[in-house]
Amino acid sequence: MDARERIDTAIALGKPDRVPVVPIIDFFASRYGGINQHEMLFDIAKADAALERTLRDLGPIDGQNLSYAGLGRIMQAIFPTPPIMPGVDGEPPDGQFQFVEKTVMEPEEYRLIEDRGPLRWILDKMRLSNPQLGNPMGMLKTFAGVVADTMKAKRSMKRWQARGVESMVAYNIVFTPMEYISLFLRSFNDFILDIFRYPEEVKEASRALMRTMQLQGMMMVKMSGLKRVFMGGTRTSASCISPAQFEEFALPEWQEMCEYWVSKGVTPLLHFDSDWTDFFPYLKSLPRGKCILNLDGTSDIFAAKEVLGGHMCIMGDVPAALLKLGDPEEVDEYCRRLITELGADGGFILSSGCTLPIDAEPENVKAMFASVMKYRP
Repeated sequence: MDARERIDTAIALGKPDRVPVVPIIDFFASRYGGINQHEMLFDIAKADAALERTLRDLGPIDGQNLSYAGLGRIMQAIFPTPPIMPGVDGEPPDGQFQFVEKTVMEPEEYRLIEDRGPLRWILDKMRLSNPQLGNPMGMLKTFAGVVADTMKAKRSMKRWQARGVESMVAYNIVFTPMEYISLFLRSFNDFILDIFRYPEEVKEASRALMRTMQLQGMMMVKMSGLKRVFMGGTRTSASCISPAQFEEFALPEWQEMCEYWVSKGVTPLLHFDSDWTDFFPYLKSLPRGKCILNLDGTSDIFAAKEVLGGHMCIMGDVPAALLKLGDPEEVDEYCRRLITELGADGGFILSSGCTLPIDAEPENVKAMFASVMKYRP
C-alpha cells in the first residue's frame, strides 16, 4: 500500500499492510532542521526544507498530522484572541506560539450572538485585536494575505503527497461552539463558571454559532481539497467537566458536528487533549468507521481500544515525556505494544501524543518511526 491507502484503510477500521505512522512534527522538525519557530510559522519553504532534512536523517513517515508550518499570518488574523507569536512584537524568534486566556465577551453577550448574527458578531470580536479589520481596505489586505498563505500551504501539501507523505488535515481546523467559546471568547475559568451560572445562555449561544463553525470549516475543506478536519477537544473533556455536564452541554455538539462532516464525506479527526477516558463510552454514539480518535498521552489509549475498538479508528499516542526523557529502547517497546495490541485488528494509526516535543531526542524519534517497519500486528 501507499501512504494514503494505508491511512484510509485504518480510518475505515481495516487492517493495512502495516500500521501507518503520522506524527505532529512541525515544531520538532523546524529545530532539528536548523530553523527557528518564526521561520517555521512564516516561511513554508524553509519549513519544508527542515522537514525534508528531518525525514532524511530519522526515517520516513506516512503523513503529517496537524501542522502550523506557514500559517503564522493566518493564526494572527482569524482568532478573536490571537496567540503570542515567536519573533513578533519582541518575542524571541525560537519561542513557541502560545494562545492567551483572555475574556473578550461578557455573560450578557451570549444572548446577543444570534441577534447580531454569528459571523458579524465574531468579526466584531476579531477587530478588538485586529484593528485593521475595522475598515474595508484593511480587511481586504488581511484576508488577501490569509488566502495567499493557504494557497502556499496547499502547494506544499501537494508536493509532499507526491513524495508519499500524506497530509491528514492541512489547515482544516474546526471547533465545536463550546470549545471555541472557552478558548477564544470567555477563557477557561469564566466558561466553567458560566455553565453553572448561565446554562441556558451558553446553550443558546452555542446553537447560534454551530452553523458558522460548520461553514468556516467547509470553506477550509474546499480551499485545501482535503476531506478531513481537525477538531480539537480539551475544555469539554473529563478533566474539565462532569459526565452530567458532558451529556447536557457537549455531547450533542460533538454528535451534531461529526454527523455533519460525515454527511459531507469528510472525516473528523478528534484531537482530544486532556483525559477523556471516562467519556469513551459516549463516543460510540458517533458514526462508526467514519471518525479518528487522536489521543495525546493523557487518556488511557488501551482503554479506548477496549471501548471503541471496531467502532472508531484510534490514533496515538507516544508520550511527549517519553520522547524527550526516555531512551530508544523504551520508545521502541511502547511503540511495539501500541502496534501489536491496538493494531491487532486494524483501525490504528501510530502518532505522537499531541506534538513531538521541540526538544525530543532525535534517536527516540527515529525509534518511533522505525517501529512500524519492525513490528507487525
